[in-house]
Order: sequence, then structure tokens, then C-alpha cells
Amino acid sequence: MAGCNSLEVEWLPQVPVLKPVLKLVALLEGVETFGEVGDLKELQTLDISTNRLLTLPERLHLCLSLQYLTVDRNRLWCVPRHLCQLPSLNELSMAGNRLAFLPLDLGRSRELQYVYVDNNIHLKGLPSYLYNKVIGCSGCGAPIQVSEAKLLSFSSGQLTVFLPAEVKAIGTENDHVLPLQELAMRCLYHTCHRFLKDLNFLSPISLPRSLLELLHCPLGHCHRCSEPMFTIVYPKLFPLRETPMAGLHQGRTTVSFVAYCCSTQCLQTFDLLS
Repeated sequence: MAGCNSLEVEWLPQVPVLKPVLKLVALLEGVETFGEVGDLKELQTLDISTNRLLTLPERLHLCLSLQYLTVDRNRLWCVPRHLCQLPSLNELSMAGNRLAFLPLDLGRSRELQYVYVDNNIHLKGLPSYLYNKVIGCSGCGAPIQVSEAKLLSFSSGQLTVFLPAEVKAIGTENDHVLPLQELAMRCLYHTCHRFLKDLNFLSPISLPRSLLELLHCPLGHCHRCSEPMFTIVYPKLFPLRETPMAGLHQGRTTVSFVAYCCSTQCLQTFDLLS
């Protein structure tokens, strides 16, 4: 096995470091978590479909060569925002899970061109970054269930989408002043990147771990101007059925594209079709 570039396994509590593994297919019957793969720096294809996974590997974003990720037919209810940092990811398939929302930055990378989230019935919003990508979203956008009432949501008219739990506040056109914590985080982020070029000088002693993690991986970036966002977002909905893409899906989905903006100005000026 050590000389193979493709592995197929039935149980993988921890992935051993072998010769460079380019493709990994894991069949984890009855398993809800997956062993770490962050050390597989040359891994290009990962298929962990048809299992019972509730979460993705914590250090998956360290697989910098990963191009194809397939996690269909699991029990995933969320996707870590760090996944958006994969620089080489070209195709992502998460069909048949329990997703209710997607990371704000999903699709921001130019490398990511194919995203499939079909049959996630609770998923109602797609980041607007995905508008010009090849997407599959049939079977998404079922009516709100009672069990979903606790999820953070944003409504516009008759449309409702769910947002990641990390979002602390939802801004509107009337909220012209940012919360103090958001202002402080943006200032610290720009100061570090402009003058220090490095966030590693900060430690959990100087900043709470949760905020330090946000500085390294912001909640998202404004879909209008790319300003990093940390606690508050200004969402704007564009029903897919009202876009030129409607004909491609022929009524098989009721999702909306969501533009996550950083301010009232960007919210007012964002145009999905421009």
C-alpha cells in the first residue's frame, strides 16, 4: 500500500503519513467523525461519501493540494468556513446532507468552479460568489420546519435564508453605524496586515482565542468590496428564479443567492448581474 497513489479504506481513525497520497476514498460505516488528513499535503482527491459524518476533518483546510472533495450522502449540517481557504479546490460536492447554510466566502476562490449541494432540503441561500459557477441545487429550499426555528435567519418579503451561527448581528439599510467590536476587529486586521504582515505575534493571552481565530479566518469578505467581516453582515437576497439561471433549474429549487455586504453603502450598491 505504501507505494500506491490511491487508497480505499473502511476505517481510518488517523491517516498515517505514507508516500504522497494523491487520492483517498474512505468508507467509514457507522462513523460520525473522520481522522485527520491535514498532514497529507499532496492529497488531490478526497471522497468520503455515503457515511454518517456529522463534521468534516478539523484540519482539512491544510490539504493545500486538494482539488476534488466529495462528501455526498452524509449527515453534515454545516461546513467550516476554513474550507474556503483551500487554494486549489476546483470541485466540491455535498449533495444529500443536512446543510442549512453555507460559508459566506464559498465561491470566492477563482479555482472553485463546480459546487453541488443538491437535496439539502433545508438549504435556502447560496453565497452570491457562486452565481457564475456551475452549481447543482435541485431539491433545496423546503418550507421552514418547526425544528429550524432556532437557526439564525434573515427574511426579505416572503423569502427566508439561514445564516451561520458565527454571525452575531444582521445589518439593514438603516444600520449606518457598525458595532464597536466589528470596528475594532476590522481596525486590528488592517493594522496587522499593513504594518506587521503577520498575525502570529498575537496570542490567546493578548486576545481571546475565538477572536484570534476570527482574525486568521474572518467570517467572510464583503461581496461588494472584499472588506473582511467578523461579527455583522448586511445580507441581500436574489431569488434564483428571478435570475437568468432560472431556466437551467426549471423550478427544481427555491433557493436565493445571498450577497453578504459589509455596510449599508455596499448593501445598496451591490448588483448581482453587474
